Amino acid sequence: MAACVMTHAVSAADATYDLVVFGGTPGGLTAAVAAARAGEKVVVLEPSNLVGGMMAGGLTKSDITKRENCGGLALETFKRIEAYYVSEYGADSPQARDSHGGIYFEPHVAGLVFARVLSEAGVDVRRQQPLTGVTVEKNAITSIRVRDGATGGEVTVRGRIFIDATYEGDLLAMAGVPYRVGREARDEWGEKLAGFTAGPELYRGKGDHRVQSYNFRSTLTTRDDIRVPVPKPARYDREDYRGLVESVNKHGFKSIEELYPDSRNWGMVNGKADPNKADAVGFNFAYAEGDSEQRARIADRMRDYWLGLWWTLQNDPALPENFKVAARHWGLPKDEFVETGNVSPQVYVRVARRMLGAYHLTQNDVELYRRKPDAVCLGSYNLDSHEVQRFLTPEGSVGEGGFIEGVDPYEIPYRALTPIAPGNLIVVCAVSATHVAYSTLRMEPCFMMLGHAAGYAAHLAHKGNTTVQEIPIKELQQQLEASGIALHAPYRPAVQMELPPNNGVIPVGQPVTFHAKLIDVTTPIKTYFWNFDGTGEVQSTDRDPTYTFTTSKPTLVSLITVDTEGRKSLVDERLIQVGEEKVGDISQVFTDAQSVGVWARAVSHSEERRFRNLYQDRNEGKGQKRVTFSATPKRSGRYAVSIAFRAAPGRASNVPVTIEHADGTASIEVDQRKPLTPFALAPLGVYRFEAGRTYHTTVSNAHTDGLMTIDEIRWVWLGEK
Repeated sequence: MAACVMTHAVSAADATYDLVVFGGTPGGLTAAVAAARAGEKVVVLEPSNLVGGMMAGGLTKSDITKRENCGGLALETFKRIEAYYVSEYGADSPQARDSHGGIYFEPHVAGLVFARVLSEAGVDVRRQQPLTGVTVEKNAITSIRVRDGATGGEVTVRGRIFIDATYEGDLLAMAGVPYRVGREARDEWGEKLAGFTAGPELYRGKGDHRVQSYNFRSTLTTRDDIRVPVPKPARYDREDYRGLVESVNKHGFKSIEELYPDSRNWGMVNGKADPNKADAVGFNFAYAEGDSEQRARIADRMRDYWLGLWWTLQNDPALPENFKVAARHWGLPKDEFVETGNVSPQVYVRVARRMLGAYHLTQNDVELYRRKPDAVCLGSYNLDSHEVQRFLTPEGSVGEGGFIEGVDPYEIPYRALTPIAPGNLIVVCAVSATHVAYSTLRMEPCFMMLGHAAGYAAHLAHKGNTTVQEIPIKELQQQLEASGIALHAPYRPAVQMELPPNNGVIPVGQPVTFHAKLIDVTTPIKTYFWNFDGTGEVQSTDRDPTYTFTTSKPTLVSLITVDTEGRKSLVDERLIQVGEEKVGDISQVFTDAQSVGVWARAVSHSEERRFRNLYQDRNEGKGQKRVTFSATPKRSGRYAVSIAFRAAPGRASNVPVTIEHADGTASIEVDQRKPLTPFALAPLGVYRFEAGRTYHTTVSNAHTDGLMTIDEIRWVWLGEK
């Protein structure tokens, strides 16, 4: 059922508001409430019929990593959700328990909570108000025009301050604020995750116009009393799901839960869950800049793609009958999204436009320069991009654009919410950030805290008769801290390597000196760990080491430091050119290797940022899981074979690894209970390989005595002899 949001009788055409919020997302709603509680007259204009964005549009859990960093109206919202379940079902009920403090919820419950908060604050909320025009005079938006959903007529809404709270950045774009759609190149801002992440080396790191894939985060249920069968969509192509059907048959899965081992993390509450599946890769490239009709066509296609996945698993003739019967225990909830066939009307816009504002947040701000004088909240979710595109290579279809890496909490500056002009616009969702940086702050708890900051900033701008860029930051920060929003990121030493001046090329056989530059260091650095050849071996512990490279090739150099309190810096990695040879070392990550059995994605900790495709066996199916990494060297000679895995107490101490090489096969057992080196990569041995032959290194869980992880195998050329 849809939550009812009360509106006031006064016509928007007859009123001038202190604050006009365009976009009824969670970030927009917290902005409206924060300003209204401060005494401002506020209206929220939502272009669709859904108020509450993704939280009311299909999520059953809010993506949050460090709950202690969630405060203000965001935390209040979650506490109100928890209170709803306690009130409705009892403090000891499964519903209250499964809400996990309110971060798990049914979509209509989130909508109901938002409606109550808005009503209490006296916010005027208007649905079905798509934007048709913006009037800008000098350095200010004076009014916006919307098409009223009830009458079909155009309405002018005037305001002193405006907030763009859309996921798409529609208001900022129509106001003439510069923005970007797509990915920056790696060298544009010095971001190591930027640009193409896979495919031909020639194009890796290049930027483009594409954004990560969208999907529908609609809700499924296993409750017999409300379960509605999944209908076959109007546009259905069985070929879209052929690989899924083949996977079920190949592995002999008996249920959706076996097919998707992460189903235990789908956020089940009151018998409803959000699978977050069916990423529609490539469907969304025209969405950000599309008009309402084009966006609707894209959303309809994605909705059918989402329905088609579940319908296939329940009905495809090539699937075993027992699997289909088990799959039919899942269905659509008849008490959610009644007006749209029990499927969310909200496409999951992971990213669209991104403002080019007064400060542009980058990966380096997330990892190195984490402290800001005008911080308004902390971000702490992973750097997380879903697949962007698939393209054909000689080895077959390759997906690229995906990454997931942990981060420390970092401070988000108020300047990233403000454009250079106009002086009365604040942005809370399509904020000023690169593709990589945006991938970590694009979650609803963060949007809600940014909305809280924006709403109170609007109040300060109105009260002080100043632009939003010139508000008193200290006063804003005092109010935010008083509301429970954390503003100060925990400390970690930040260190960056400085390369010797060499015009981009380091000569073979000539000693060169490196330097560790201290970026943010408050406690003395005790140890410097350097690796110069890409193997992961510690080859120097000096701050300014001198090293002589003996092979011509692109070479990975890495640096990690540890201070006197035992705190590690993030690993700094640089691919440098040694000599003139362009043939580099060989590396293969898990997702490009051949795996057998069901493996689960694992998230790396922030200090283990080098991991790119970390997977685990969940300590299940002993002897049934293995992954084979392949290499075909272009140069004969000696190669160091290195492995990347995440070590931890309780992990397997006896992970079997077999390494094929020119002189036979080596069998090794790897202890994953403690790191082999400070780096993610660690050398297993040096072997001879011949050019043109394909060699395999296989890692399995046969007879392992605990959970095992695997990320990458690397073959590092050490020379011909």
